[in-house]
Amino acid sequence: KVNHDPDIQVAAIGPAGENLVKFSSVMVNHARAAGRTGMGAVLGSKNVKAITVRGHGAVEVYDHEGFVELAKKAHNRVRVNPQAKEMGKWGTWVLTALKQEIGELPTYNHRTGVFEGYDKLTGDYIRPRFTVSDRACFGCSLGCKKMNYIREGPFSGTLEEGPEYEGLMAFGSALGVDDFATTLKANQVCNRYGMDIISAGATIGFAIEAFENGLLDEKDTGGLKLDWGDREGIIRLLEMMAKREGFGDLLAEGVKTAAETIGKGSEKYALHVKGMEVSGQDGRTHRSIGLGHATGARGADHLRSLVVVDQLGYKDVAIKRWGADKLPEIIDPYTEKHKAVAVVESENTYCIRDTLIVCWYSVSWPPIFWMEDFAKILPLATGEKHFGKVENLTEIAERQVTLKRLFNHREGISRKDDNLPDRFTKEPMPEGPGKGQIVNLDPMLDDYYRLRGWDKETGLPTKKTIKRLSLEWTKAYS
Repeated sequence: KVNHDPDIQVAAIGPAGENLVKFSSVMVNHARAAGRTGMGAVLGSKNVKAITVRGHGAVEVYDHEGFVELAKKAHNRVRVNPQAKEMGKWGTWVLTALKQEIGELPTYNHRTGVFEGYDKLTGDYIRPRFTVSDRACFGCSLGCKKMNYIREGPFSGTLEEGPEYEGLMAFGSALGVDDFATTLKANQVCNRYGMDIISAGATIGFAIEAFENGLLDEKDTGGLKLDWGDREGIIRLLEMMAKREGFGDLLAEGVKTAAETIGKGSEKYALHVKGMEVSGQDGRTHRSIGLGHATGARGADHLRSLVVVDQLGYKDVAIKRWGADKLPEIIDPYTEKHKAVAVVESENTYCIRDTLIVCWYSVSWPPIFWMEDFAKILPLATGEKHFGKVENLTEIAERQVTLKRLFNHREGISRKDDNLPDRFTKEPMPEGPGKGQIVNLDPMLDDYYRLRGWDKETGLPTKKTIKRLSLEWTKAYS
């Protein structure tokens, strides 16, 4: 039965979740996804297909007049921000050219950060040829989503929202594909089957590189010849993964398990942190994301601590947030110094951002709002004066991060797991502005643990930190 009530919202899994694909997603209203960590498989394992909700009535706030007034000011700050205007026009496709320029566009399974065919994956190229309408989330001041249509070629007739930058990377440059239509079709396949775009693309990239280096052959793949830039082959592999069909059954386990099964040194090409595939960034040309990926509670996660002031050199923003005394290192993407400060404070701010369901594209990039803005609006919404102090919100965020760390520690995670694939720590960037660069992780980890109040050797939060954050109930030391 199809219900067309616009007030009904649906979170559902697709066939990938039903088939327990390890990176299956929970899809919300078709094109939004709780994408990473395989939550679709969790629901599938419990025979939960969908959750449907319908709201009734309005949500009241403590100080309606004050809240609306501040919300209007926030709206205007977004509307006049030059980076936000670019996002509204191009969406996250604006990042493709930026990444290419700084040498951080993942190409051929992160072998390099420069892609010769990048121009076919930029907003300048895509919008006039494929975009049919702009879309926005409810109440959005920015409107960065794009509906796109393929008019010709093997995927003609495809109408789909997206892909975002991560999709362009995952099915474009990372797989040697310089064709937007392929990335759009791949995005649609992932949406319909319910699979994480980043992990799906990374898993295919792992398989291609293993095949290229003789660790897989056509006997292993069921007759498939894996190669960079094989547009129709990529779509076929995605469908096989979602259905757990043939060779796709192995790839549906993700790169970590697939590499462990294949063996023969294929682990070298399985780019993951704590089992989660690496997203569209590279610590060799962006040190803070190297630390963020390594320390992420759920693995190589750019959403929980991505720092852009060093990546794009926002000097004024850096001074406002961390002080002039940390210049020039904190805005230098090739140095380790002060990166832990930026990552910790960003991670804290994003904890509150996500708790409040505030858009990522107003707090990280463009860098418009920060913790002090949340401290202004929260008391108006709740009436709780306690939320009006940045230090109190920071403590709440610290408690979140530390609680996740204690959970992971219980599951066996320690400092040894706060690591990066050898590709980033031992293989120098071969070309581009960051040529010769690698990530020196240890000094950044030491700083990160010190700032978090975690033991430098084990990565376990200290007893003092646990007490300060009122987390004794976790019994971490019992």
